[in-house]
Amino acid sequence: MKTLYTNGSIHTLRSPEETFRCLGVEDGRITWLADAEPADAAGWERVDLEQGHVFPALTDSHLHLLYSIVLAASSFPICQVREGRLWPDTLAGVEQSIRAWCRENPRQKLMVANGYVTSAVAQKRLPTRQELDDWTGGRKAVVYNIDGHSSAMSTALMRALKIPEEGHDGIFSGEAHEFIQGRVTGLIAASVSPRLLAQGIARFTDECARYGIGRVCALDGNEDVDSDWLTAALAFIARRMEIDVRLFPQYTSPEKAERFFRLQAVPRMGGCGAWELDGSVGSHSAAFDIPYKDRDDTGHCYRSREFIHTRLARAIANGVQFSCHAIGSAAIRQILGLYKELLPRDTVDGAPLHRIDHCEFPCREEVETLKTLPLAVTVQPGFSWLDKRYLKSYEHFLTPEVIGRQIPLRELAEAGVCLCGSSDSPVQSIDPYAQMLGMVDYYLPDQSLTPWQALCSYTVNPARMLGELADTGTLEPGKEASFFVTDRDLTAAAPGELADTRARYTVVRGRRLQPHAGTVSELLRLLLRRPKKI
Repeated sequence: MKTLYTNGSIHTLRSPEETFRCLGVEDGRITWLADAEPADAAGWERVDLEQGHVFPALTDSHLHLLYSIVLAASSFPICQVREGRLWPDTLAGVEQSIRAWCRENPRQKLMVANGYVTSAVAQKRLPTRQELDDWTGGRKAVVYNIDGHSSAMSTALMRALKIPEEGHDGIFSGEAHEFIQGRVTGLIAASVSPRLLAQGIARFTDECARYGIGRVCALDGNEDVDSDWLTAALAFIARRMEIDVRLFPQYTSPEKAERFFRLQAVPRMGGCGAWELDGSVGSHSAAFDIPYKDRDDTGHCYRSREFIHTRLARAIANGVQFSCHAIGSAAIRQILGLYKELLPRDTVDGAPLHRIDHCEFPCREEVETLKTLPLAVTVQPGFSWLDKRYLKSYEHFLTPEVIGRQIPLRELAEAGVCLCGSSDSPVQSIDPYAQMLGMVDYYLPDQSLTPWQALCSYTVNPARMLGELADTGTLEPGKEASFFVTDRDLTAAAPGELADTRARYTVVRGRRLQPHAGTVSELLRLLLRRPKKI
């Protein structure tokens, strides 16, 4: 069946200005792109765009799919913006929220709360295990800080994880938090029934369709468990989801990562998890050169240079696309130095790009190095937008000098660096327009991107980063028919308009995504689909 989308503005994104009126699709591919209809249009199924705007489907270049699905099904957000401020903003308010959730969920044996904002709470700390024991009635419980790099656990959960509780306040940060997450996720996943799993997958897919997202880069896998059956199960599900998934197994062990290579169009590894070279600002674990504002500590890099060198050299030699988390200047310098040493001088045109994820606070030397290397940088400026107005973690924990070092988006974009927008879900909502708002209304105003540049960070640039620009990223004849329709021209949207954007509907490889019921029978049908590459 041939389908003709007409009476709208088709934005190819090959340039800021190029648009057409008609888009033809057959067998999941674009076959017609012009202002006039094809000569045989009478035989095509017609779709009236009703003056809507069509853009290539978006790619979220950095999220954690398992956490996003499981936490969507089994957790609740503890801190939220209400009437222009964050609430709760005291431990008493946190207690109130947790006690209320426990009353409303008497049969739930494990409480998972996310989105806690340490910098917004008057006491500037997470709750202790003794407080959680009291507030939850002795349940297993975990509270995640909003950046995902520190947490608080109850005594029951620590015992289930076989973590000695004597002399421990139940608050985890740095490596103590980062490298036990596979065990924590295993316990959380074990509490998720098939019904809740079906709801989590349905909610995630519907949310992608609502925002125009057709593809996500899933950074998943935990090395602190032996078999990591959860990531294997996730890969099975991801290969059958309606949206496209590109999996980055988060292992430092090449042998563990290699198990997934046959499932991938391009072998990939790395991300966060075991490949976090440091932590985050809000948890005081990002690695800097100068101390935090509120304590005599710079943070530190989790991995030695030798440890990274051995594994990165092997990945590059074997054609494996590599990614790793670095937020503070010391961690960024560490990985950039190794990329500079190990990357080949001649790059293959169209090949996937190795990545730095976050790269929030590079020094001037690292900025100049970034301009010279064939790398992609995945960024989440929506977080800094939120932080400047509500969270205040940068303001509380960093000196003005360090705040001013935030990644210079415009400078790097104009230098041709491949900036890829992303959410880091479930750390933030997958809403891509919250990130684009952070780009066009950036923390450092003179480094704000144009709406066009922001759109490219979710379309053209991710396709280039994945080595898939010949097939996706722009709307052109021969490429995949993956796009979304919205009411406004995003290339000329004001920040407020950009933030409120939603898709009328989303099409992936010629098929319009439909709302999901989130039932077990729907999940079973998904599991029976023909698998595709991730």
